[in-house]
Amino acid sequence: MLEMNGRPETPATPPQAIGAVSVVIPCYNEASRLKRWCDLITANAFLDWEWIFVNDGSRDNSRQVLTAMAWDLESYGMRIVDLPQNRGKGAAVRAGFLAATKPCVGYVDADLAASPLDFQFYLDDDVRQGRTLLLGIRLLNAEGLVQRNFFRHALGRIYQTLFSWCLGSTIYDSQCGFKLLASAKAKALAAEMRCDGFAFDAELLLFAQRRHGMRLREVPIAWVERGGSSVRPWSAFRMLVDLWLIRRRLRRQ
Repeated sequence: MLEMNGRPETPATPPQAIGAVSVVIPCYNEASRLKRWCDLITANAFLDWEWIFVNDGSRDNSRQVLTAMAWDLESYGMRIVDLPQNRGKGAAVRAGFLAATKPCVGYVDADLAASPLDFQFYLDDDVRQGRTLLLGIRLLNAEGLVQRNFFRHALGRIYQTLFSWCLGSTIYDSQCGFKLLASAKAKALAAEMRCDGFAFDAELLLFAQRRHGMRLREVPIAWVERGGSSVRPWSAFRMLVDLWLIRRRLRRQ
């Protein structure tokens, strides 16, 4: 969270009881990135986490790669949710929320720009009991733990300005692919949300805050951009339309 003086809070000390998490990984044409997950999952089997890969109607061989991975990783908690047609990242994350079986659920991008292992730093009672939704922010700090493409950073800040203007929110980085909350809350939110595209993060955060009374806790995270994003300049127009639709829905409540 950003403190009153504008400085982000520092990560908490990892709790002794880490707690079980379902990690949702939305995948659209991610075949070339997926094998890095094998080492991460097997090296952290002690966590007893669940790894839900949602294939969002990929046109490459992502489904085949995931199926091959599952032969080795099913016993480590890997699961596949298959959407027959590409619907968008929002739809993929919602499908992962609904499939989650652990007490908490979080999502990260398939390129591992942010590590899901960092969720263990923030599994406090407020998150577990559904009072808080945790969201990462890509804020350059003294340790230099954020590496971003200039164009994508600039596009993101423009979007964030529109987000703040349209929805009256002071959230610093709504689009960061690193969020964690209680599974019960995630399932309730998934049933209410409608945005399938990239603006679904905004819908998730605002519905959590304004419809469910959840606190939004912003924490700075390490982030290394990998390239190959499906976000394009024209995606900004669609996101703006989605923000307007989200605003309409909030005003109806």
